[in-house]
Amino acid sequence: MSEQSSQKNNYLLGIATFIGIAVLNIAAWYLFFNPKGVMRLYTPMYGFSMVVILLAMVVTVSDLFEGWPLRQNAAEQLTLVKGILLTGIVVMLTWVIMFGLFHNLIGKFGITYFSPSAIVATGETGTEIFNARENSSTALIYLFATYIWLAIAWKTCFKGWPWNGQNLGTIGFSRVMTVSFFSVMAYAVLFHPHVGYLFSPAQKLAAVAPWWESLADTNSAYYHLGWVVCTVAVLIMSELIWERYPWKLLGSENGSLAGGLFGFVGSVMSGFVLMYIMKAGMVMYWGAPFVGGQYLDAPYFRFLHAAEMAGFLILATLVVSLYLGNLISGSSLVVRLLVRTVAVLILALLFMWFYYAAGPIFLGTVPGIAQPEDTPLCWSFLMVSFILIHRYFFNLVPLKSRA
Repeated sequence: MSEQSSQKNNYLLGIATFIGIAVLNIAAWYLFFNPKGVMRLYTPMYGFSMVVILLAMVVTVSDLFEGWPLRQNAAEQLTLVKGILLTGIVVMLTWVIMFGLFHNLIGKFGITYFSPSAIVATGETGTEIFNARENSSTALIYLFATYIWLAIAWKTCFKGWPWNGQNLGTIGFSRVMTVSFFSVMAYAVLFHPHVGYLFSPAQKLAAVAPWWESLADTNSAYYHLGWVVCTVAVLIMSELIWERYPWKLLGSENGSLAGGLFGFVGSVMSGFVLMYIMKAGMVMYWGAPFVGGQYLDAPYFRFLHAAEMAGFLILATLVVSLYLGNLISGSSLVVRLLVRTVAVLILALLFMWFYYAAGPIFLGTVPGIAQPEDTPLCWSFLMVSFILIHRYFFNLVPLKSRA
């Protein structure tokens, strides 16, 4: 068989494998989240919070612990049985953390808004169960989105530093403690003020007024969610299709403090740039947003929509890298990066078209853009979770590993 024919067959197998993953995803969506399905957990924030925590657990096991304790070194391949066990572990951790840790421990004995039942028990205005559950879920989304961002940033920018030479267990626990510490700090500054103002009356003594309102023309923390998800998109694109450029210019293979800080600060700046480029495109298409505007005209929606589009970019990057073998390998660096980036942009637009055009049919989502009962991030993050599980826990079977 010729090299060209073999490459074509690899593409076909990759596409077929991705379609299989997508079918599993849609089936799981129908079982758990489809508003006309079985469990109907997508309200949307309640189901969205489950998906974000699930993705956080997948990132924890795959990026921070690198499969420990079911593998002892980074070169060891996981077996089918171990892959199934790791999948069960992340699902169990999702349930334990959401319902055990936050709903029934932290929410009831520490911070009220992390538990729907604790919110209802206050008897304050608007604390009926649906609103309580949505507000509690919003807080969890913000917290674990912050955790995902910092976990991916640490693995991508700092790599094994400063624990190089230690076993995977030591490195994993050290990373989790470090990422968790900085996640709580970042959440307290970027998102907690918004959560405090979700209630009536606003929790002024527990949460300061959103300090970014004059910068973003909104007191919604969707402003921060926008650049955080855009930053994650930049990090994943750099890792998978840009061959770790530009952060590798100052970093080392094993990670360093200088290289880590360069990558972290540079990716955050790039995330802001990406968000504002998307926002400028929305202004050209829909006109300028304004304070008090509803749905498409609302400033907060523009930042949320930037995060949603970044979610499609993340999904497209994973597909191009893992299922299409990064498309090109022999040309110059500039050509390789350009071809892959253009392919990711085109595929992200196709995913966006699928979600908004076919989502009401296949996913049961609300037709149209800027619907308050819908956010594409829930579906795209669930799809990302499926792909990462396939990549890390099942070695991309039946494909040859491209991780």
